[in-house]
Amino acid sequence: MSAVPSFTSALAAAQGKEKFSPAVQTAAGKVNADALKAALDAVLAGGDDASVADADQSAALKAGFEFATELVKMLKSEPGNDDKLKLYAFFKRSRDEEPAQPSFYQIESKYKYNAWKEISHISQQRAQAQYIEKVNALIDSIGTQ
Repeated sequence: MSAVPSFTSALAAAQGKEKFSPAVQTAAGKVNADALKAALDAVLAGGDDASVADADQSAALKAGFEFATELVKMLKSEPGNDDKLKLYAFFKRSRDEEPAQPSFYQIESKYKYNAWKEISHISQQRAQAQYIEKVNALIDSIGTQ
């Protein structure tokens, strides 16, 4: 998974039970690394509507995303607000969830909603792949515990 080398290293460490919490290790155990690499390569090379039809790749991408949602909790420090908004947007789109439209006074909710709205047109699998890419970038910049 050359596109996400730090994520791949963390996945291997978690699968080998060398590092991370039991929850992260359990999530890693559900990931087929080869199928995930193929799915990431295909989806990230495609457009906003990119997805994979192959059942193994689709399952691996979903499992990789679930692993990434656990792995992000293992960062050495909290990401900045812009990174958190991107993670939130990709997370919501990955699960096909639409956040409630905030009222005028809900400033934080408005930022979250707007971040989601910017990427609401992309496929769920594209959002999962981009979430993984974002976690990889955060591992590079912040590191893991």
